[in-house]
Amino acid sequence: MVSHGNSGSCLASEALQKANQTWRHPGGKLVELGPQSLKQAELLAILIGSGVRGRPALAIANAILDEYVGIFGIHRQEATVEDLTRIPGLGRNKAMRILAAVELGRRLYRRLSALPRRLPYEPEEDLLSLMERRPEPAPLPPEEPDDAELLGAIISSGIPGRPPRLIAADLLARFGSFLGLFGQDMGGFLAVKGLNSTKIIRIAAALEIANRISRALS
Repeated sequence: MVSHGNSGSCLASEALQKANQTWRHPGGKLVELGPQSLKQAELLAILIGSGVRGRPALAIANAILDEYVGIFGIHRQEATVEDLTRIPGLGRNKAMRILAAVELGRRLYRRLSALPRRLPYEPEEDLLSLMERRPEPAPLPPEEPDDAELLGAIISSGIPGRPPRLIAADLLARFGSFLGLFGQDMGGFLAVKGLNSTKIIRIAAALEIANRISRALS
């Protein structure tokens, strides 16, 4: 006869071991434990991808956090690509990925703020339930990149005949909108031609950064 108490202890022990595991790359931790389990530096390291000689991605990520006192500081100080590329090892494309994630956080905050709230307010509502009542987003000023452009910057590279922006547009169409990406199983993203596991993990990290920026603005 199996003891349910012992089984529960084994599961708790396994979860603790996973939480304390040393990961070779934070992407593996994101897949195993979910993006919410990652530290700020780990999320940034996923967006950075690869480091440079003598300066791995995590070291570059920590340098960014030291400079801006956290991810929210990138928003607060209105950092630009030129600002970020002053950090050794951070090129323009990687800086653009980070800034795209921060901008998605601002947009997430604005769109959730525009949603009508039920009375009484239910704090346990998640993004998926809120999506059912979302209004159409206000048109962006002409100079502002649209959601597909921001996601394209995060995806970064395409495949023949499918540039990053087209891949991003297909992803948004599949899930209805930028808000529709939250709470989805990452495996569902694989149906979009041009996405692979590396790019999907990068998108998941960017969405988690956006979520944290939005919460900080609330």
